[in-house]
Amino acid sequence: MTIARALVHLGPIKTGTTALSRYLTLTNNAGITPHNLIFPTGDMWFGRNGDIVRQRYELEALMDKRDISAGSEIGPGFVPQLDAALELVATELRARKVPTATAIFVVETGLPRFDPARIDSALRQQFDTVDYLFMARRQDKLVTSIVAQNMKMFEKKWSTLNPRFELSRFPRLRDFAALDYAAQYTRWTRVIGPEHVIVVPYDEGDQGSFATIDRIFDFAGLGAAPRIDGIEGLRIHPTFSAFGMKKMAWLKSITRFAWAWPPFRSRLTAVWDSWTVKYHNQAISGLPDPDGQAFQPWSLSSGDRRWVSRRFLTSNRKLRSLQTTHTDAWDEWLTRVEEASK
Repeated sequence: MTIARALVHLGPIKTGTTALSRYLTLTNNAGITPHNLIFPTGDMWFGRNGDIVRQRYELEALMDKRDISAGSEIGPGFVPQLDAALELVATELRARKVPTATAIFVVETGLPRFDPARIDSALRQQFDTVDYLFMARRQDKLVTSIVAQNMKMFEKKWSTLNPRFELSRFPRLRDFAALDYAAQYTRWTRVIGPEHVIVVPYDEGDQGSFATIDRIFDFAGLGAAPRIDGIEGLRIHPTFSAFGMKKMAWLKSITRFAWAWPPFRSRLTAVWDSWTVKYHNQAISGLPDPDGQAFQPWSLSSGDRRWVSRRFLTSNRKLRSLQTTHTDAWDEWLTRVEEASK
């Protein structure tokens, strides 16, 4: 009898979720996904295909109404369709005729967006066992990425480049609330048990390589990760240059006030789209800025990085104390976290 297992990668954002989705989509397309794994795509997942297939939008039906993305057509009423899709995946897992077959779902949202009891109850109706994975990335690096991401998003008109202001202004902002790893770990283990929560230490040196994927496969007990072209060296979400980010921040400062005047909205949208594409292409290619300066990715100042690291240091030490496997990897991670706070 095959045990049908679901592995749900909860994020947080900017921790390799898109890279993992792209990797598994590519292995599916190449026909090299291991027999004991399913990454639902195509007819097995609402017809979704392409270079990067995500399950995030459909799984949002299991979230609280207030947490579902604005404008999303997916909501609680979509649950019966989601149940049918999950049942199809579970049936296919059991047909694999191996001791354990795993379906991988990449949610790519912040951890606080889901109620552990709600999502676990829904998934356990279809799967024999359900495990949850999230990655612990140095918060100073993650805050840099989140602030940059928010600056690039037109709908976040009130974002700034000041991490201290952002974290204090939005203490419950989902993307930032997810960074208290010890609190999130406790919140999930209290409901579903520590044996079903997998935390993976994120190594900054692993970016653009198979190392992060290998680590996920190792910690989650998935076996060896097949190699495939299109992963190493890929920059999926590059950060704008310091020049570009300042331009975005300047335009956003205007947007905050001008958005109140409907006649300006279409023009602002057009300018925003144009500039965003421009700087995004420059970031991908590493092109010089308009002033001739060499491309330099935007990042927090050294003072802000230390401030962020110190803010979460106690939580990180507690998280490390709760991990009983892969101790060498966790010790290395904590060492880097503590050094960043000095």
